[in-house]
Amino acid sequence: MPPKRSDITIDNGTNAVNEEPKGKHGSPNMTPVSIIATKRDNKRPHSDEEIKWFVQNFTSGLVKDYQMTAWLMAVCLNGMIDRETATLTSAMVNSGRILDWSELDAITVDKHSTGGVGDKISLILAPLVSSFDGIAVPMMAGRGLGHTGGTIDKLETIPGFRTDLGCDKFHDVVSSTGLAIVSPGSDVAVADRKMYALRDVTYTVRSLPLQTSSIMSKKIAENPDSLVLDVKFGRASFNKDTDESIELSKRMIQTGELCGKTTTAFITRMDHPIGNAVGNWLEVLECINVMKSGKGPKDLVNLCLVQAAQMLIQCGAVPSGTLKEGIIMARENLSNGKAYGKFREMVVSQGGDLRCIDKPEDYPRAQFKVRHTILNLFLTY
Repeated sequence: MPPKRSDITIDNGTNAVNEEPKGKHGSPNMTPVSIIATKRDNKRPHSDEEIKWFVQNFTSGLVKDYQMTAWLMAVCLNGMIDRETATLTSAMVNSGRILDWSELDAITVDKHSTGGVGDKISLILAPLVSSFDGIAVPMMAGRGLGHTGGTIDKLETIPGFRTDLGCDKFHDVVSSTGLAIVSPGSDVAVADRKMYALRDVTYTVRSLPLQTSSIMSKKIAENPDSLVLDVKFGRASFNKDTDESIELSKRMIQTGELCGKTTTAFITRMDHPIGNAVGNWLEVLECINVMKSGKGPKDLVNLCLVQAAQMLIQCGAVPSGTLKEGIIMARENLSNGKAYGKFREMVVSQGGDLRCIDKPEDYPRAQFKVRHTILNLFLTY
């Protein structure tokens, strides 16, 4: 098994993580307006001190939402160099709590997807990987962003299911069941929570530095031993072209590795919804059916298996260290009911009602229905 890591350090030449800004309010000449102007004019990169000061004081309320919004747009238009992105990520990590799994008798691994319409992979992947002995999956997931539904929104369609556990309860659930899928606690990556809300309503979602820092700050604060990324491209995702997704994956891998996390990435096409279902409860239902039967839409099952295989490899659970063997192992636990058993355990441990899991036909139906008739159907090959 790979060694467990509980220390987090970003080394970009300035020891960015765990280093406090100089003085509570930084340099006497440092103001929100001056920092916004620096990024707007784009004559030089931000200093580490400027970024840390801006994020710290946004978290405390000194920097206002409208000032952060202006800065986010400037970043979206002018970008960031790698050092700026790493420093921004570390500042966001240090704005809240960093979890510690060192007492857990398991290797921890997590996965993150950049998302898209019908992306329901985590609902199967987390219980599938955690069904293997000695592996735990502590997963902090997000809500809907832009035109997509989030993993948290989907799970909360299960009556009683709680995703707002807080760090201590999150730790307890993972310790007892081997997995939990929660929304980031209010004390984790606090700056990102506030920035995320602003990005969603200011058309700054697709900025690569902001995507990188937002995703990686939560994952680094979550603090698993390793991380697998699924970076989407295509019409049903945020990133429409391959080059953009490759660049984002490189930035996230670099940030993860700088923080001491084994980080790998898949770049996957998403021109259409994954699987056959779209809609929060409908996607949960599709995943339940896959875990019960071990079968389902080819694209959904294959993505789950290959990403599970990579997570198992990073945990040292695949003797040959090959994706082929990892896929065989993952397929076995998907087919024999172990993944479904873990999913049920997670639902119970997070307060969900098992009746709608075991008998989904009893789940309340929508009050309103609209029927659409397709008059012309064109098939392209």
